[in-house]
Amino acid sequence: MLLALSKKGHSKSSTKAPLPGLSLYLDSSQDKVFKPNDIVSGRVIIVTPHIITPQAVEVTLWGESKVWIRTQSSDSNNSTDYKHYRDNAPLFAVTSNLLSGPCQFVPDQSYTFPFSFRIPEGTDFNRNGCYENSNDGRWTVFPHKLPPSFFFGHQDRPDNCDISYGVNARLLLSGFGSADPISSTAPILFQPSNAQALTENQLSVIRYPKNFTVQSSALTGIDPKSIGFRQRMHDRISSGTPKMDFELGIELPDVLSSGSEFRFRTTFDVLSKGEKVTHIPEITFKVLKLNLLDFTFFRAPRDWEALNLMSGVHSTRFPKKQRMGFQGQEYNIFREKKTQLNSLPEFIVMELPEVQEEGEKKGMEQAKHCETWFTARIPGYTPPSFTSFAISRHYRLIVKMGVECGGKKFEFETESHVKELGSAISENGI
Repeated sequence: MLLALSKKGHSKSSTKAPLPGLSLYLDSSQDKVFKPNDIVSGRVIIVTPHIITPQAVEVTLWGESKVWIRTQSSDSNNSTDYKHYRDNAPLFAVTSNLLSGPCQFVPDQSYTFPFSFRIPEGTDFNRNGCYENSNDGRWTVFPHKLPPSFFFGHQDRPDNCDISYGVNARLLLSGFGSADPISSTAPILFQPSNAQALTENQLSVIRYPKNFTVQSSALTGIDPKSIGFRQRMHDRISSGTPKMDFELGIELPDVLSSGSEFRFRTTFDVLSKGEKVTHIPEITFKVLKLNLLDFTFFRAPRDWEALNLMSGVHSTRFPKKQRMGFQGQEYNIFREKKTQLNSLPEFIVMELPEVQEEGEKKGMEQAKHCETWFTARIPGYTPPSFTSFAISRHYRLIVKMGVECGGKKFEFETESHVKELGSAISENGI
């Protein structure tokens, strides 16, 4: 399937001849997702109504990061003043002239120029000095791996950020009454390779423990359902009620992948128990909450060329000033969003098994440890985490676990940092 975007030029005066036409075709489908070192190929087709001698037929594979932020303030006269902050950061640009030498194009013929590019792994640009704080850990000013195609906000409205990739073709010629080259652009989708799939390293987990105490007559082997209200109140205030201290642990992976399942573990460990404890009843584990938090950070320096209007257009009456490096005033935005995840199974009931007593004793006793696993999935539309010049995306997991033992319910909520959320794993495993 071919992706074709074409643009046919026209002269500014209706009495002049039309300009040549340029069409850009990619050899991939529109929903193709490219990875580092993939080949982007296609062709440029040019037709002309008149004889022309082009200066060049240029094709560029590019990647760029854009941020637009707007603030506003009002005075006592209800006059609103707008300030605009913009950052246009190139990630890379590879250009090739498809003309091997001087040539002439004539009417009634179609001229086809194939091309191909290899997508780089990262950007070689260094933007140190372009922002207020080059050492802010939320972003980086140094060369880094290419971030994914990404958009946050609303099109044609402020407070948005965009990381985009594409191919641009230009026909450069003179003498046809147009100051701008005839051009066409085809966007492409890009995702970095999944680092975890490439390394095959064992996943690391982060453990979060919390201690609890259960005090109930159910620890003597009585069915918790048979304990009435008066007995429960007595259990609560009596110092003679059987008591057990236990630790509830939640172990969460710190590396995830978009569109993939992940497993997390819950553990139950008996820390100590009183002499009156003769039997530990069954234990029910239930995931009460499982959320994926995403954090989007973007920044931009003040756009001093923008008018203080809502649109923030640049003035055409005055020539643009050459500004080098950061010129003071920067604005950054932080956005947080929550996605609810489902876990399986819904709940798990476990009984501590009978095991051999420790030490010289030969009898049997209840085990002091049990564990269970739950499974969840990251939605396939989730962008991978990344850190770039002015845009970054990071994630955290929130888990709230409920445990019931001896008719008593306990809850434990924890929030865990996700070191990396990788891109969706493709058919070839990356």
